[in-house]
Amino acid sequence: MQWHLDPGTTNWVWDTPTPVSAWVTTRSGGVSYPPLDSRNISFNVGDLASAVIENRRRSVPRLDQLIMAQQVHKAETVWVGPQDAGRGALDASSAILGADGLATDSEAVVLGMGFADCVPIFFTDVTGSAIGIVHAGWRGTVSGVQLGALESLQQHGWGPEEMLVGIGPAIGPCCYEVDVQVAEKVRLVLGGSDPLSAGRDSHHFYLDLWETNRLMLERAGVPSSQIAILRRCTACHPEEFFSHRRDRGRSGRMGGFICR
Repeated sequence: MQWHLDPGTTNWVWDTPTPVSAWVTTRSGGVSYPPLDSRNISFNVGDLASAVIENRRRSVPRLDQLIMAQQVHKAETVWVGPQDAGRGALDASSAILGADGLATDSEAVVLGMGFADCVPIFFTDVTGSAIGIVHAGWRGTVSGVQLGALESLQQHGWGPEEMLVGIGPAIGPCCYEVDVQVAEKVRLVLGGSDPLSAGRDSHHFYLDLWETNRLMLERAGVPSSQIAILRRCTACHPEEFFSHRRDRGRSGRMGGFICR
């Protein structure tokens, strides 16, 4: 398993030995105006709805089958099916409520989430029969959003040892400084492991969200050889990614999408 940048779509693509397709968009190739230029996929950042729909059309081949969630930085994963196709695709109001994870075994849907520093995490089993996606900021990470996805998939017949996991571009430990309260919550969850490094003073630390999620997934039973991480920092590459932290909240969103 690995990640590669597709020069045609300018998407980062997660390659797996299954029929599943999974990708993260970049900010290029869309129609939105600055500072949301140009392929913002979110309706919730002040962009024109017509621009967002066009950007999604360019990013998702099966837009009528797209399912999006109203993300809340928590840990719930919702199991969806063909009856949910189109929810959140053309407007925000119809999106799945209160979820930061989506999972399914249907071939008739595309699962999607928006990102601008938080970690996109993709799931499929070794045969490509089930898929999932989660949005993992620090709150979702320590709350166990990735574990919620594993639990949902296991309830439907796929155990963690069967999972392939792709962890996509996010704000890296080079740029993601957190305060001592956040650091303590991370340490409480991880116990002896410490994905933190010294920050500007004794009250601040740099957090590695990639490593935090990897450790939590491994402890939940996903083999390390079945986790592929794209360690590409969203804050370090303004020409490529939106970044909420770098752009002080005035930022578009990339999309993470997965389908069978």
